Amino acid sequence: MTTPEEPPPPVAWAKRLPALLMIAATAVLAPLLLLKAGRLDTAALFVGVPLAIAVVIALSPPAKSLHGLTFRVVTFGLMITSAFLHEGAACVLMASPLVYGVAHFIAEVVRQSRAREAGRRYQAALAIFPLLVVGLEGTAYRIDPVQQVSAERVVAMSPSQIENQLVKGPDFSAERPFLLRLTGYPTPTAASGAGLAVGTRWTFTLAGDPIVTEVVTHDRRRITFTVVSDGSKTQRWLHWERGAITLTSRPDGTTAVKLTVEFTRRLDPSWYFGPIESAMVNAGLHHFADSLGLREDTLGND
Repeated sequence: MTTPEEPPPPVAWAKRLPALLMIAATAVLAPLLLLKAGRLDTAALFVGVPLAIAVVIALSPPAKSLHGLTFRVVTFGLMITSAFLHEGAACVLMASPLVYGVAHFIAEVVRQSRAREAGRRYQAALAIFPLLVVGLEGTAYRIDPVQQVSAERVVAMSPSQIENQLVKGPDFSAERPFLLRLTGYPTPTAASGAGLAVGTRWTFTLAGDPIVTEVVTHDRRRITFTVVSDGSKTQRWLHWERGAITLTSRPDGTTAVKLTVEFTRRLDPSWYFGPIESAMVNAGLHHFADSLGLREDTLGND
């Protein structure tokens, strides 16, 4: 009588980790790299990326756990989503840790439930309810959707010199901060306007689409703007509301410059996307200050 063949021992998680990281990197980063290269509509995305993922999966240890299966299914889902979101691939990159986290949390709840006695399985299932409440944010309720972000720096210029810089308008050839380059987050590429008088409009081109702003107030210390129209692709993530530039003279002849913008966040949950969008907008404000020539080592010349 032959004994049944024992199943092979599971592969240690540590041995799986490099392969899993390669799968995730290929699925999430590849569409973003293709976006930067302007190749999102080519076979590189629809054939090359799936091919690379399939090869990595075929050569990696087989999934022998619920977590392994969950990881692979979610990875394919992210890859397919990136393919159809185009510029939204940056959003997929930002959201991927949250998506993986929720999926593996549910997988662990299911695993724990299966391991318990029938009468006690409901205890593990109860852990899902708080997640369901969180999952309703953005539909049944919203938490602090209006956010305000500021960036400050001190420049070796007088307020009048700074106003002269502002009248010239920004030059967006300045290098973008690392965070914006890493994520591919779009920023303005051109601007047109004429002065800072109340009622003056400035148009900013962002990802090929316009954002129109208007000067609302202007005095020696503060210039405020409101957004008249926004046709940019950033509306997928946020809606620009208003902004301000505050100038404060210092005893040493320098000027403290504070750039502030207010926007309505369009991504939830707030505890996850709120800090991410604040960080992106803060990096964008510093890039805008650089584009205006307001660097902390700038020496003003009338």
